[in-house]
Amino acid sequence: METGGPIFYNNKHFNDDLEERSAEERAIDDWLPITHSRRGRWWFSTVHIVTAVVGAGVLGLPYDMSELGWGAGTAVLVISWIVALYSLWQMVEMHEIIPGKRFDRYHELGQHAFGQTLGLWIVVPPQLICLVGVDIVYMIIGGQSLSKFHDLVCQDCHHIKLMYFILIFGSVHFLLSQLPSFNSISGVSLAAAVMSVSYSTIAWGASVDKGVLPDVDYGRRHETKTDSIFNFFSALGAIAFAYGGHNVVMEIQATMPSTENEPSKKPMWKGVILAYIIIGMCYIPVAMMGYWIFGSAVSENILITLQKPKWLIAAANMFVVGHLIGGYQIYAMAVFDMIEGVLVRKLKFKPTWLLRFISRTSYVAFTVFMGITFPSFIGFLGFFGGFGLAPTTYLLPCIIWLAIVKPRRFSFSWFANWLDERCAEERAIDDWLPITHSRRGRWWFSTVHNVTAIVGAGVLGLPYNMSKLGWVPGVAALILSWITTLYSLWQMVEMHEIVPGKRFDRYHELGQHAFGQKLGLWIVVPPQLICLVGVDIVYMITGGQSLAKFHHLVCQDCDGIKLTYFILVFASVHFVLSQLPSFNSISGVSLAAAVMSISYSTIAWGASVKKGVKPGVQYGYKSETVSDTIFNFFSGLGSVAFAYGGHNVVMEIQATMPSTQEKPSKIPMWKGVIFAYVVIGVCYIPVAVTGYWIFGNAVDENILLSLQQPRWLVATANMLVVVHLVGGYQINAMPVFDMIEAVLVKKLKFKPNTRLRIISRTSYVAFTMLVGITLPFFDGLLGFLGGFGFAPNTYFLPCVIWLVIFRPRRFSLSWFANWFCIIFGVVLMILGAIGGLRQIILHAKTYKLYG
Repeated sequence: METGGPIFYNNKHFNDDLEERSAEERAIDDWLPITHSRRGRWWFSTVHIVTAVVGAGVLGLPYDMSELGWGAGTAVLVISWIVALYSLWQMVEMHEIIPGKRFDRYHELGQHAFGQTLGLWIVVPPQLICLVGVDIVYMIIGGQSLSKFHDLVCQDCHHIKLMYFILIFGSVHFLLSQLPSFNSISGVSLAAAVMSVSYSTIAWGASVDKGVLPDVDYGRRHETKTDSIFNFFSALGAIAFAYGGHNVVMEIQATMPSTENEPSKKPMWKGVILAYIIIGMCYIPVAMMGYWIFGSAVSENILITLQKPKWLIAAANMFVVGHLIGGYQIYAMAVFDMIEGVLVRKLKFKPTWLLRFISRTSYVAFTVFMGITFPSFIGFLGFFGGFGLAPTTYLLPCIIWLAIVKPRRFSFSWFANWLDERCAEERAIDDWLPITHSRRGRWWFSTVHNVTAIVGAGVLGLPYNMSKLGWVPGVAALILSWITTLYSLWQMVEMHEIVPGKRFDRYHELGQHAFGQKLGLWIVVPPQLICLVGVDIVYMITGGQSLAKFHHLVCQDCDGIKLTYFILVFASVHFVLSQLPSFNSISGVSLAAAVMSISYSTIAWGASVKKGVKPGVQYGYKSETVSDTIFNFFSGLGSVAFAYGGHNVVMEIQATMPSTQEKPSKIPMWKGVIFAYVVIGVCYIPVAVTGYWIFGNAVDENILLSLQQPRWLVATANMLVVVHLVGGYQINAMPVFDMIEAVLVKKLKFKPNTRLRIISRTSYVAFTMLVGITLPFFDGLLGFLGGFGFAPNTYFLPCVIWLVIFRPRRFSLSWFANWFCIIFGVVLMILGAIGGLRQIILHAKTYKLYG
């Protein structure tokens, strides 16, 4: 995406299309609160976003955790943080996506994406629901906090109705609402941000000081399943509420100056990063500590649960009041802009201070009246979070991004090297296909994609494979595989642009260059397809198993549900995600998956160490016969090969990165690979060694199955596995989608359109789901695919191609290194495939179809 700042503005206005607009329209823009001032600093965005996001919802996070449980609560909290930050980045980028124009308001961006009329109807209703709804909720909580403060400092005083405290809180806003613009409330917002950090710190600090309650209970608080389900949904909405600041992001960025050389997105994004660090430091401790200390007995507002020390709780409630004053004004300013825009532009009222006074006073009075009439805190929180804030925070920015952003055009020098030989039709097809759709990848995209592709379900089976191999062969295979695969991956990165002026965007294109057009396809594509499709099938199975395990852990009294249904649940996510157009469009999903893989790997070895070495642990081979030992040894080798198998998507990942003669794509790609392999080593070695050391040959094929306690931690790990597998499935599916769609468009001459994409990708997801349900042979498939598919593409095919293209001198270091990798890979392929196939045959003897 090529984005440019506004063309040029005078020092006062900084508007984008002044030459085409009348003096009257400019005067209206200068009067409206959003475009009144363009003097915002970068830290303005930090304090405004912290004030807008870290609201009353943070005090309800422990209560929401009690409705969701440890596993689901932690997962939703972390994923919401990641997704909200990603969608916020999109909005910051799109503020000036059209050179010479600024989208100063959320609905203006929607109108650009969906049209003048439809854009208004898509954006304005949910935005208004959020803005007005939050202000009403803030009125209620402001009154509640004042009431709580009054009761704490004056316990002998007469009881005062909540209504009067809401009126007191509302009276402040009758004055503050007359401040003319967003920048004029920066001081109020700064004070509010400080207050939010202060009362969040008091909330979790006082909880820790109180200590865990005797007989604390982390189970369900409701007696009926119906209540538990609906409160689960309400808690999801409340967490969505807790991250809802996107409704004022475009408006905040509109207050910042912008030039062609210094677009507003730079200071805005700098402020956003700092704001989200502060948000994480507020949310995670409050949610975790509050639920850990009080369990399911926690109140819907953590400050209500805390009674002592009295002076500290009283101070915290006043901090809440101070924050809510600023938070109310942040959301109200966007509403004031809408109201005054309609009054002046549509109804032709004269823009005067009297009009501002009447309109804003009326709005404040309306929110006061609604707060007094409907003081239902949790109900409003869940409703507005789920119905309003979730779409405008999580959904709409991504939809608008897909509707607006086009693939970034390559530089002229890059085009000159190889595009001059291709016709416009071929370029259009490449722009449509998912691998070459976008060239905007960053170096860290390589890290997260590689971590997501490699650190998969195989890491949880490493202790089991160690039990098949034994200490010395197991550790040796693990380390040799790490070194060998890093070396072969480096070769692939180097060969991506080995021919000047040409990029090998797909693995089979490199194979065709080395072995010829037809032979190259037959050498590369079959094992690559086996790996990609095979991994997606295995991920379907593992995703269903992890969901089943999570269900069993959080609901041990529930009726048993067949694995088939959990696989169906897991697959349902991919019917939606598979429609994301390109590799770069799944970067957010991949980032979340990479974080999850590190998390559950850490939980796996950490919980193992906590459990301690089992009494009577044995490290010998568990098989009773020599033949079983040998075949299990072969299967273990195949599984280790599977664990390092990410090379099937390396060329495709690198294809998403920009490249010039001065800075070729291999530089950021290799930087990302190094970081990825450090992460992989940190995940693999502790899980494999610690898991085998603790459980010996009694370890299960999935280390999480061996861990039963603490139950909440194992449940959390299983949900983290599910989230990672969602991203891992998409990473491996994207090259398959590219192959399928290339054949349909280039060979069968189908028209490249949305309908074709939906049909082809939905069919693929349905196929992997059906195979996963029909053949859930997890460990057998793991060994077979690792030996027969991953070993060639990961260990020795890159080395063979390197020898063919570079022809290193015989007996040189490069020659020896490549032949070592080839021999090692061939041995893994043969032995792993034999062991894995035997496991499948053994499982098939006792297997019942769709059981």
